[in-house]
Amino acid sequence: MNTQESLPSMDRKDFFRLVGVSVGAIILQQCLSGCSTGTKDPEPDPTPISDFSFNINSSNAAPLKNLGGYIYINGIIVARALDGSYLAVAQACTHEGTRLNYESSTNTFVCPNHGSVFSNRGVVQKGPATKDLVVYRTEFNASTGDFRVLV
Repeated sequence: MNTQESLPSMDRKDFFRLVGVSVGAIILQQCLSGCSTGTKDPEPDPTPISDFSFNINSSNAAPLKNLGGYIYINGIIVARALDGSYLAVAQACTHEGTRLNYESSTNTFVCPNHGSVFSNRGVVQKGPATKDLVVYRTEFNASTGDFRVLV
């Protein structure tokens, strides 16, 4: 008995069509999974481990000597408002974790990627962010220059 005669055959055109469809299905599945909105990116963890202090006279904190200046430290953005008060909020936008900027003219925190805007109290004023920022209390001793962020 000849075994080649009993096996079904496939012509070359059918073979390449089957291979093409299979490869196309694999590529399509990968593309669609990359565009999926079913799973959310994990929210950034805005919470430092504990209270911390720094001296405003240090070179790293020099921007805080000026009204409208701000710095990033330990996952927090510390800003000096135009009225002289200090603000401290989580530096990561709650939308996708991008580092925020402080806009002194509007006294707001702004995400440079997608345009979310947060008030000086961390409240979402404009999306796409929907979750408010964590706000931290601060203490400043003007005579020593010691600045403390209370977590």
